[in-house]
Amino acid sequence: MLSSLRFQTVAIIALTILLSQMAGLVFYSFDRRSALELTEAIDRAERAADVSRLLHEVSAVRRDRAVQLSDTRNLRVWMSPAPAVVMAEPTKAESDVHAFLRTQRPEVADQDIAVRFTEEQDSQVTPPPFDPASRAGSPVSALNIPEGVRNVAISIRHDDNEWVNFLGSINRSRTFLQGFFLADVVTAAVGVALIGFWLVRRVTAPLARLAEAAESLGRNLRSPPLQTSGPSEVAAVATAFNRMQQRLTRLIDGRTEFLAAISHDLRTPITQIRLRLEMAPASPERDKNLNALDDLSETVGTFLNYARASHEAEERSRIDLGALVRSICNDLADGGAAVESHCPPGPIISCKRLAIKRAVTNLVENALKYAQEARVSTAKENDWVVISVNDRGPGIPEAQIETVCAPFRRGDSSRSSNADGVGLGLSITQAVAEDHGGELRLANRREGGLRAELRIPV
Repeated sequence: MLSSLRFQTVAIIALTILLSQMAGLVFYSFDRRSALELTEAIDRAERAADVSRLLHEVSAVRRDRAVQLSDTRNLRVWMSPAPAVVMAEPTKAESDVHAFLRTQRPEVADQDIAVRFTEEQDSQVTPPPFDPASRAGSPVSALNIPEGVRNVAISIRHDDNEWVNFLGSINRSRTFLQGFFLADVVTAAVGVALIGFWLVRRVTAPLARLAEAAESLGRNLRSPPLQTSGPSEVAAVATAFNRMQQRLTRLIDGRTEFLAAISHDLRTPITQIRLRLEMAPASPERDKNLNALDDLSETVGTFLNYARASHEAEERSRIDLGALVRSICNDLADGGAAVESHCPPGPIISCKRLAIKRAVTNLVENALKYAQEARVSTAKENDWVVISVNDRGPGIPEAQIETVCAPFRRGDSSRSSNADGVGLGLSITQAVAEDHGGELRLANRREGGLRAELRIPV
């Protein structure tokens, strides 16, 4: 399934949607985080401006107490003779906070306000240790700035030789891979997958029909033509497939008609010559000529059988395959052949009876020719019925097993030196097997001889 066009197409679409969603969320997350950080920094700056204004309004005696009371969990406050923040080239966010402070404390000069963002505890911006006695009832740990967070540090001139410093932590809101994002991604992925499978199935269904038609064409050249539906490209392929089927049909029909015409034309003079020889006085030459005519007549018939093996007009019928194979073996055994059969009744299959009979007969006769004996059996294996013919002959060289079924090939000289025929028996059997959607398998047996299997789908 993973290698199917449908799955891969849907996977590409879903992955594209997920990546685009993730990329969009990353951009949104960074933008939103910057906005939230700036908002929190402005809040700390507003608090710092209020504290700075308060310290200017209270007396020097009460100023230290005011600093202690202003020191909170989110904003540390302390006084120093020099600014705790050393300004460098300000960033845009630092400039924005600086501008806000100028609006809150317009009486303070620009150079008397310093703002800097830090990522964690900065050794140059370190508030004094917190005095628990000054804030009774408040957790000490909560008043410390945690490490690894973003802070905003502010220094505002209070007097000529005194600065008030502020260090506030900024909460970073995690927006990436949160629950709403996961829910959005899962919903999008499921929706895209369902719709994608439906749409891709509609697009690829003609391709599946094309594969089925190609498989059917191998079994039956006169199978119904393929429907020319679906996208224009698929319809064009279906049209080309149908044209190919028509050309193949015409080619096979032409070959069959050609060989049938040759057979008819040859049989007529063969019959005439036979009649003349039979009317001639008996002699050794006359008998030799009659035997040669018999061989010639058999060869012509074999050619015609080979031409019609795959596409003859015989209708399929349901037969007991075991009974058919057993009857073939019994007929040959009655003629004196050494044929042993183990063919229990069944299975019942739909096939061309005469074609199957011809194929099985060819396999058994081959075994009798080359080994003078044959053992035949039938068995059902999953969705296949297997007709096995075993012999104890010389077998076939491994290098020739793949090509021995080609027309006019009779194997090596050791196997065919004493055999008659023109080398079309296995070719006819293979053509019958392919016409039924099956196959012919040949293999040398370990104990010697050849094993031929005619496999037909149930």
